[in-house]
Amino acid sequence: MILARPRGARLVALACLATLVGCRPVEEREREPSKVTPPPVEDEAPVERAPTVEAAVALPNFAAVSEAVAPSVVTVVSTLSSERRDDNGRARVVRGIGSGMIVSARGQVLTNEHAVVGARAVDIELPTRTRVRARVVHADPLLDLALLELEEPASDLQPVTFRARPPRPGEWVMAVGQPYGLGNTVTVGVISGLGRDHQDLGHPEGLSRDGYWSFIQTDASINTGNSGGPLVDIRGEVVGLTTAVLSDGQGLAFAIPAAMARAFLDEVRTFGRVRHTRLGIRAETAGPDALPGRLSAVRVTAVDRAGPGANAKLEVGDFILAVDDRPVARVSEVAYLTQLAGVGARIHLTVKRGEGSPSQVLVIPTEAL
Repeated sequence: MILARPRGARLVALACLATLVGCRPVEEREREPSKVTPPPVEDEAPVERAPTVEAAVALPNFAAVSEAVAPSVVTVVSTLSSERRDDNGRARVVRGIGSGMIVSARGQVLTNEHAVVGARAVDIELPTRTRVRARVVHADPLLDLALLELEEPASDLQPVTFRARPPRPGEWVMAVGQPYGLGNTVTVGVISGLGRDHQDLGHPEGLSRDGYWSFIQTDASINTGNSGGPLVDIRGEVVGLTTAVLSDGQGLAFAIPAAMARAFLDEVRTFGRVRHTRLGIRAETAGPDALPGRLSAVRVTAVDRAGPGANAKLEVGDFILAVDDRPVARVSEVAYLTQLAGVGARIHLTVKRGEGSPSQVLVIPTEAL
């Protein structure tokens, strides 16, 4: 399951990702820097010497992180429909290998939607090497997330722990998955950037243009088969789901944030589906000439008379500067933060109109039907 970017660099959305379950916290230990005492000097020739400080930097214990999260990562095997036939005219069986993570002790697994789309059967290979048939509870292409459930009971399942704190560029992370079917592969890197959207990834065909995208960028090595697997921090907590990689670049991989994964699970477990949010407006990402002092800005281009935007008194030409005090500069950021808040949430938009000072308006998103 490879998503190719048609022009220049190709984007590969990692097929079938493995997920992390039951992450046990692993603390990063740092040694206190030791002072080196300067050598003694004779009294008759006093010389002042600045003390030398030797800083000892302790790397995270990546082996311990790997051992902690391994029991939570599974292999997702999708049996796909195929029109290809062998030399005897029999239909050939095509399977896709991806990754997933255990998210409940009763046998639920989270992975990417593109890892199971089109599958006529899905099997989960557990860390014990036991293979169990699974059903798709819900799959959402606008979030590229899918919740699976084992059809047979399994014991000693260890769910992952999703991190509550937002990710920060420069943090150590580890990806766990099944690249090219090589099980329990771990790779290490850092968070390279945040808030990457469909355009940043080169408009890949395998991800919807209308999706809610705000990818974490990492330089941890990600390959086909990692899709749906966990990206964890040094405590073994899930930061995101590895989803795509820019194949013609180096160290350019992308993951769906843990915050959206949690929101997806809450929606599906409560409503049986994901309710997509609607603000009842159209907007565009305007360039540097649109609003002085800003390289880009979100400008409202249309307002539905019966929508939440109209109820909040938004007008064509308004600039949306922030969503719940989080600055935004692109339409994708407004869409993502609105979906993250959810249907019925009370969202405060910071809006600038004409020459006036920015002000806040309250918008309550409805469900897009």
